[in-house]
Amino acid sequence: MDNIRNFAIIAHVDHGKSTLADRLLEITGTVEKDKHEEQLLDRNPISRERGITIKLAPVRMQYETYILNLIDTPGHVDFSYEVERTLACVEGVILLVDATQGIQAQTIAHAYKALEQNLVIIPVVNKIDMPNAQIQQTKDDICRFLGITDEEIFEISAKTGQGVEVLLHKVIHTVPPPTSSTSDLRALIFDSYYDPYQGVIAFVRVFDGNITSQLHLRLHATQKKFYSSEVGVFQPELKKTSSLNAGEIGYIITKFKDIHFVHVGDTVLDENNPAGPIEGYKKVKPMVFSSMFPTNPDDYLQVKKALEKLTLNDSALHYEQIYSKSLGSGFRVGFLGLLHADVVQQRLEREYNANIILTAPTVEYKKDERGNFLEPITEVTIVTPPQYTGAVMKLCEESRGVFKTMDNQSQVIVSYEIPLAELISHFFDALKTVTSGYASLQWEFKEYRSADVGRLEIMLNLEPIEEFSEYVVHEKAYERARELVDKLRELIPKQQYEVKIQAKHKGKIIASSRVAPLRKDVTAKLYGGDRTRKDKLLKKQKAGKKKMKQVGSVELPKDVFLKLFKQGS
Repeated sequence: MDNIRNFAIIAHVDHGKSTLADRLLEITGTVEKDKHEEQLLDRNPISRERGITIKLAPVRMQYETYILNLIDTPGHVDFSYEVERTLACVEGVILLVDATQGIQAQTIAHAYKALEQNLVIIPVVNKIDMPNAQIQQTKDDICRFLGITDEEIFEISAKTGQGVEVLLHKVIHTVPPPTSSTSDLRALIFDSYYDPYQGVIAFVRVFDGNITSQLHLRLHATQKKFYSSEVGVFQPELKKTSSLNAGEIGYIITKFKDIHFVHVGDTVLDENNPAGPIEGYKKVKPMVFSSMFPTNPDDYLQVKKALEKLTLNDSALHYEQIYSKSLGSGFRVGFLGLLHADVVQQRLEREYNANIILTAPTVEYKKDERGNFLEPITEVTIVTPPQYTGAVMKLCEESRGVFKTMDNQSQVIVSYEIPLAELISHFFDALKTVTSGYASLQWEFKEYRSADVGRLEIMLNLEPIEEFSEYVVHEKAYERARELVDKLRELIPKQQYEVKIQAKHKGKIIASSRVAPLRKDVTAKLYGGDRTRKDKLLKKQKAGKKKMKQVGSVELPKDVFLKLFKQGS
């Protein structure tokens, strides 16, 4: 164990984590230079397209006499629990900061998590080769943030490799080796995926004892028992070994056919081991919900199968079947956040050729024992250049934010408590707009808190339309009602009769509009004479339309639903 070093790279999105991992793999001889694709640990095509890591990736490297276990972590807020569990598996981290962008929101959030777990933090300034790099300014900010001296910060270029080997030596000599307190097996699951031939493969850090193949094991949280079919390490492909010993990071093939048996953060124990779990486990819960429908009702089974396959490799994805009178059979799907929802939609469309529509994202409101509504509240950290501070604070207050703290350095760091419903509506786009794209944001769920919530019911000719109705906070009800009513007025095609659009909240109509009827010129055949005959025909037409309106419901082409949801999402 003295020669093992377990460490992770943490940073804000696009600060160079995966590129640094490439250089470390080359220096240690794990892969050959110029004979592998860039960002080797980023296997997901969507991840590569966007230039962001959306899935953690472990790899084992051999350097001199040392075994180095590196975990490349996601930078996006939606996957922060993966980062949290990764940090529980290592003894040290490289905190990477882009010299062209400086400290950002997720830099701060990840650093705090590392400090909470008493990890060794090695601060590193990256992209020093860039012409617009502000190296000294970035180092000064890191010094103030971590309370360290300038000499403790490394300068590197992950792209060119400058300074990376020196950094590797620093990792070896600074990050402590793992320790073990007992011979009883305890291993932490920090990720998993489903293989159609092998079943669920769990990624683990062994804290105590050792794991070999052909062992009878159990999972603490689910109490599921299984047989270890195979164990091994990541190089970076799976490589079978005879055992995984205390301090090592590797994988276990469980043969489970359901990934939901294997929870990130759970503890693997011997089948009869009475030892307690490794602390810190919590079940990952979806925070954002959308309804999903196939654009062609005949594709329902295809979309269902695609979702089933996707959930095999994404245990954070949850769905249940629903039915809509207008759109047919569909699914209520839960996501970790907006990026997670976007990635799932793209994967369904690309990998499974599923043609789907997602409704606008919503949050889940709860009720307490007295029947009052509770809404999810988040802790938000925003990092912004000083000139945008006023605009950012105004946006937070308009979003029902409660001010918490402010730290005014070269970058202003403000924290607020903001309802999640506000974050997922227009907040992200609005923040980009008011800061010209320079601000960064990190959020974390805090608690459910009482709120004045009621149902906003959309009616067409007095008939409630379930698909358009939703729960809203009272003070935002009129704004949302006006938005929906105006959109529907534009989208609903003219009928033979007037269509009245109304939004009802807490028993009152708070917004309304109308779509004028198609009007046939019934007087076209009349020539000359007085107005008596014209008026008589128009009156008859009006009476006919009134009768039609009373007996008929509004016919809405499916296109109206799809366009409304696309605009709202």
